[in-house]
Amino acid sequence: MANPIISRTELAVGQKAMTVKGVVRKTGFMLALSTLSGIGLFFYALMSGLSASFVYMLALGSMFAAFGLGLFLTFKPQMAKTLAVPYALLEGLFLGSVSLIAMRYAPSIPLTALSATFVTAAIMLGLYRSGVIKVTEKFRSILTSAIFAILILYVIQWVMRLGFGSSIPYLFDGGMIAIGFSIFVILIASFSLLLDFDNVERGVAMGISSDYEWVYSVGILATLVWMYIEFVRLLSYLQE
Repeated sequence: MANPIISRTELAVGQKAMTVKGVVRKTGFMLALSTLSGIGLFFYALMSGLSASFVYMLALGSMFAAFGLGLFLTFKPQMAKTLAVPYALLEGLFLGSVSLIAMRYAPSIPLTALSATFVTAAIMLGLYRSGVIKVTEKFRSILTSAIFAILILYVIQWVMRLGFGSSIPYLFDGGMIAIGFSIFVILIASFSLLLDFDNVERGVAMGISSDYEWVYSVGILATLVWMYIEFVRLLSYLQE
């Protein structure tokens, strides 16, 4: 599956089945929460003059908290209805703090990355709905392997950065290899949206309970946040 949060099969069939509209509404609600949380932090930091070190620590803290909550929902998807709101708020804090950090490279990066994220998401939805790209089992398997490989690289990078103050050679240093790797990750994140869309349609076809619409919404939000962060990373490299 594209996103571990919605890859579990412990989803129950209920009296009221989930719908695509239900997932869309809940995803929109969570996006709004994340946006408000991120914008609130962004302007508060600008007006109050929060230090760069505090913003950096907030970025790390919110990232790991959201990651941990998402990991918990992977094993307890029935809790998504309760934890979706705090998850969205944490993602908003993460987005806001990352945007503040990105402004050190260029003030235009956050807005450009946000625009690129939503344009890309719209394009992928169009490609999926038109059937130009079909989600086959082979496509799903290859993409899932790529996603987990990238996740492993991220974990190694976090350990090296936080534990030793170093980095994986070439992949995160802003050079041409790092730019190429960032473009590759953006492509993988974009294609993973196709799997998220397909997962929603599969859930609807299976008659899964509407309570689990929150699970799919959390998964889509996680993918969109991933895309945004990678666009920010790429734009920061290009500014350097």
